[in-house]
Amino acid sequence: MTALPPARTPGQLSSLRPLPPRPLSRRSRSHGPRSRSRGPRFLALASAAALSLSVATVLTGAGGAAASDTPGTYTNYGFPAGTGGLNSVTFRTTVTKDAGPASNIFWSHQFGFTAGSGAYTGMQSNGPGQTRTFLFSLWDATEAKPGTSGSYCVDFGGEGVGKSCRLKTDWKEGHTFRTRVAHEGDRWFGVTVTNETTGASFKLGSIRAGSTQISPNGMVDWAEYFEWNNPKASCNDQPYSQAKFGLPVGNDGAVTAQVSGTSTSSTCSSYSRVEQVSGGTVQTNALGNSLRGPITGLGGKVVDGSRNVSGDPAILYGPTGGANQAWVLGKDGAAHLMGQGLCLDVQGGGTANGTPVIVYTCGGGANQQWRYENGALRNPASNRCLDVPGGDTANGTRLVIWDCTGGANQKWSVPARP
Repeated sequence: MTALPPARTPGQLSSLRPLPPRPLSRRSRSHGPRSRSRGPRFLALASAAALSLSVATVLTGAGGAAASDTPGTYTNYGFPAGTGGLNSVTFRTTVTKDAGPASNIFWSHQFGFTAGSGAYTGMQSNGPGQTRTFLFSLWDATEAKPGTSGSYCVDFGGEGVGKSCRLKTDWKEGHTFRTRVAHEGDRWFGVTVTNETTGASFKLGSIRAGSTQISPNGMVDWAEYFEWNNPKASCNDQPYSQAKFGLPVGNDGAVTAQVSGTSTSSTCSSYSRVEQVSGGTVQTNALGNSLRGPITGLGGKVVDGSRNVSGDPAILYGPTGGANQAWVLGKDGAAHLMGQGLCLDVQGGGTANGTPVIVYTCGGGANQQWRYENGALRNPASNRCLDVPGGDTANGTRLVIWDCTGGANQKWSVPARP
C-alpha cells in the first residue's frame, strides 16, 4: 500500500489575524471567525515519534467543537514611549513541545516599517514528508535576493502580493532560535537566524522594503495552525504544541519591548493559553490533545487508515510517515486521523469479540471512545481492546476488538499527551 498524501495540498495558504494594537498592514483581518471564501494572507508551505503514555492515562471527554476550527495564540508588544524607528530588531523562539512532524503550524513574528507595508518571519512545521522551513516575507515587495546557500526567494499572492525568502531545514524541540532583522542599506532588510543552542546560523535572504527603518509599533508574535484551510479540521484533531517567544529587542540591545496584550483565537479558545513569563510569553495550543504521530504496535507496525475514506478498515501496516498513519488522541476521547475528519471506530457500535475496527466520520459516539490503559487501547462501550487478530503482523491485517488480555497483540505506543 502506498502512503496517502497529506490532506493539504502544496502551496495552500494560511491566515493571519493580529490583535490590537492595530496591525500595520491594511490587509489585516479581525480576530473573529475566518471566511474561507477569501484568499488567505500569506503563503504557507505544504505539507511523533511513537511515545508511550503513563499507565491508565484517560482520554477525557470534552464539549463539542465545530469543524474547520483550529487554535491560535497571540502576543502584542510595545516599546517604551518615544522610541523611534529601529535599524534592527531581534526575536527569539523556542518550541518547547514539538507537535510532531505531521503537524502544520506556523510560529511567527510580525512587524512593520516606518513607511510601506509590513512583514513577518518565522518557522513552520509543514506536515507529513515535508522538510520544515524558516521564512521571511514582506507584502508589496518586488525585489528580493537569497542568503545562505540553499535559501531561495519567491513571489506570493492571496490577500496581497509580495516577496518571500525561505530555507528548508529541520529544527529541533528545545532549541532557541534568534532571528535578527536588520537594515542593510538602500531599504534592503536581511534576516539572519541563529540557533543559540548549537551556534549554527544562516541567512534567509534580503527583501527591499518601503522604508529604511523598522517601526517600533504593532509587533505581534503568534502561533497558528494552518489546517483551518481544511473544512474537516476540528479543535480535537489538532496536535498539542508549546513555544516560548522572547521579548523583541531593538537596535542590538539598545531598547526592549514589553508585552502589551495577549489573546487566543476565537476558534478553539478553550484549547489555547498564553502565559506571561520572565523574558516573554509561552503560547500553548491544542490543550488536552496529544501530539500527532503513529499508533505503533506488534512488530513495529502501525495503525493505518487505508485510503483515509470513511468506512475503510483500520489495518496494521509498516510505518510510512503518511497522513493515513498520523493520529491525535483528542480531548474528546476519540483517536483522530489527520486530514479527513475520521476517527478510529468500532464498526456499527458492535461489542462482540472480533468486531472490525474501521475509520469513520467523527461523530462523538461511544464506539469512537478509547482509553489508553497499561499499554492497551480499550473501547469502554464494549470493554474490549484494539487487537491484532492472531498476532498476524502482515501488512494489511484488519484490526478488531477483543477481550483485553494484556497480550503483545494488544500493546500499543501512542502519541504522547503532554
